Amino acid sequence: MISDISKGTRTKLSRNSIILAIVMIVNVVIIILLTSIGFETRPTSALKTLGYIAITTIFVGLALDLTSIVLLLFKRVRVRLASSLAIISSILFFLIISVDRTGSFFSVPIPPAINTLEYLFTAILIVTLFIASLVYRGSKPASR
Repeated sequence: MISDISKGTRTKLSRNSIILAIVMIVNVVIIILLTSIGFETRPTSALKTLGYIAITTIFVGLALDLTSIVLLLFKRVRVRLASSLAIISSILFFLIISVDRTGSFFSVPIPPAINTLEYLFTAILIVTLFIASLVYRGSKPASR
């Protein structure tokens, strides 16, 4: 597979890899909608200490998602790594959503739009975990 790339031929992505890339793009869109750029209306002055840690975790998860998309679409031999990053970021976002539900991030309640988006994001994360695990199992480890 690597020798094909050095010869200038393109490696084809599997159907599951393409689906994973699409789902990861949807993840990024929902993450943006969950921020103050999107529908987040809670003031930053209402953030608790754990909320600041959550914001950092959100940026780490977003970076992992974007890296996964780049690896899937542009570095097609790194599909196994991309699926691993997708699994890690999905688990991070599950943790963030779970803790946000407990009211540990903000001193004000969750707005209805964020509440709905978090339920939608949870469903998308389950799909992401399932597809990423299929891609991971279907890919070969990178040769050294």
